[in-house]
Amino acid sequence: MQRTVRRTSLPVNKQKWNELNRLAEQYAEEKNIHVRVFNSGRYFSVCRSDRTRRDNLVKTGYVSHLQARMWKTALKDGYETVVKYHAGQAVSLRQKVGRKDWTDNQKRYAYWLSYTSSRIAGFLSGNAPVPEHFRTEYQERKPVINYLRRHARQENGKKPSVKSARSVCLDSDMYSVFVHNGVQYIRIMGLIKGKRIVIPLTGSTPIKGNIRIVLDKDRQRIEVHYTAEIKTKKLMGKPCALDAGITEVFTDESGNRYGTEFGKVTGNASESLKVKGRHRNRLHQIYKKKKNKNIKKFNLGRKKQKTEKKKLRSEFARQINTATNSVARKRKPAAVITERLDIRGKAKSKKMSRLVSMWTRTILNDRMEFKALAEGFCHKQVNPAYTSQTCPFCGYVHKNNRKGDMFQCLKCGHADVSDRIAAINLLARYNDPEITLYTPKEQVKSVLDRRFIAGWKAGNSDCSGQDFNPAAKPGKERNCRRQLNKNSGHEHIQLHLNMF
Repeated sequence: MQRTVRRTSLPVNKQKWNELNRLAEQYAEEKNIHVRVFNSGRYFSVCRSDRTRRDNLVKTGYVSHLQARMWKTALKDGYETVVKYHAGQAVSLRQKVGRKDWTDNQKRYAYWLSYTSSRIAGFLSGNAPVPEHFRTEYQERKPVINYLRRHARQENGKKPSVKSARSVCLDSDMYSVFVHNGVQYIRIMGLIKGKRIVIPLTGSTPIKGNIRIVLDKDRQRIEVHYTAEIKTKKLMGKPCALDAGITEVFTDESGNRYGTEFGKVTGNASESLKVKGRHRNRLHQIYKKKKNKNIKKFNLGRKKQKTEKKKLRSEFARQINTATNSVARKRKPAAVITERLDIRGKAKSKKMSRLVSMWTRTILNDRMEFKALAEGFCHKQVNPAYTSQTCPFCGYVHKNNRKGDMFQCLKCGHADVSDRIAAINLLARYNDPEITLYTPKEQVKSVLDRRFIAGWKAGNSDCSGQDFNPAAKPGKERNCRRQLNKNSGHEHIQLHLNMF
């Protein structure tokens, strides 16, 4: 398995920084020229690879501000940018094709069209290709082409372009690495032939293959991005369920908490956003009334706001990464079960909304997926519906079971921390045949109610003939349930989990 490694530079002088900025600007300009050409669907559809355009330019004696090897790399980088753009279109189109009421031959043609970037570019430009290995009539192809073209243009918006000059791609012949006085340096190709730019780096690790030089203009430092092989492990411990929270990163089914400083960071960030948001709103009102040029010139502090959000995001990523490492080190799980991390829900208050918006699900999901590969455990997401409202002791579901961070069942009285309750229920849904990842919320509630009623009737022989409404307020059933369940809470939870 491979991953991208980021190495940062030591401070560089102003002259060297300016040289790197000029290099990045020329590279971005060169790349953008080729991206605009490849954005032409008719041209891109006949290009087998970036070498088609490269060979044509070499024959015509193309001249660039960059050295020959670098402009060819910029051309290839631009080609890959357009390929990725069309790959994104292909994913969304294939999902729509499966829902269409087309013939099998039409669906086959639609999947064939969206298989390569050149074919997508072809039908977008009005030059849809025709397959040779299976037969399709024009009347079959026409509605497919029109449908795919319309939805591809609607969903993907503007075509790709180079918007900022901050990175340069280099192959293995365009740089060299050496060590001097215990410091590792990288010597990269510049704008002047025979003169390379030397950059001192922090740390010391092998750098090889294609790399990307990225300019961090906020901190005025250089980053070197490259891929490295990661040795994977294989963990053999028991499955572990993790409930992602706001006050801490994770809580497992045993009650262990990971990343307990997370709540303090998110809380401070939330209050800071609230205060600064009010000031920004006042500035907006002043600008609307007085049209103050200075307010417009300094962009209402958006540059500073963007920098602060970037720092916060880095801190969130660090804490999530540390918490995930702690789980792997402490539990050594063969499988980690989490809730589905790409869903959204309406928050009960503005403060909660700010906290949830900063709870970066993308970072959490990416880190968990990477650690699953690196540490050797299986990551499975399960349906989170009602996990924090369901009693794992008796199975009763009610929104009033949970009060903030505490949980107490209205039927059997079982009490615990709500995050731990959620983790226990997530673990119970591991390999649950009735509640899958995409089971609708209403259907989940129906399944849980049915299971509770069945368990209640089975444990109450004197009440088994009576109808029971799980949404009713707790009354005699609560005392009856307490008497019949003589096992301790933890023993009953363990029995409940062993069912799955």
